[in-house]
Amino acid sequence: MSGMFTIKVNMGSVISTAIRDIDKYDAEKQKKIRKVIADGTKAVRDRAVQAAPKGPTGKLRKGIKSSVVGDGREGLVTSTAPHSALVEYGTDNRLTYSRKGKVLKFTWKGKVRYYRGVLKSGKMKPKPFLKKAADNEWPNIVRNMEDALK
Repeated sequence: MSGMFTIKVNMGSVISTAIRDIDKYDAEKQKKIRKVIADGTKAVRDRAVQAAPKGPTGKLRKGIKSSVVGDGREGLVTSTAPHSALVEYGTDNRLTYSRKGKVLKFTWKGKVRYYRGVLKSGKMKPKPFLKKAADNEWPNIVRNMEDALK
């Protein structure tokens, strides 16, 4: 399993046009457009960190990073924790198999348990943190881009 996953966001006409036509603007407007992209990317990252469930290791939150690429035309927010996609999208029934001739040893409700065969640990509900952050921050990014283009 890859440790990084991507959620694509439909940029809408205002931002798509600004990015596509950035070279047609004067240097000051280009700088404003790139600043909106950089600030928006950081804002999405900050919201994602806040929205991510806090686990015992903190790796999910620590693994959320942002960067601006493509000459300042694209912002990326990534989550590098190995379990990021499992948390974001949830899981189907999870199965753990004991090896042939062996038993599974685990602690449950404070007691050590042993199990042979297939252990079903149920589904994990989705806890979307990255998509939620992008959706919540999107209106601010659009408004800031509109202001930059005035």
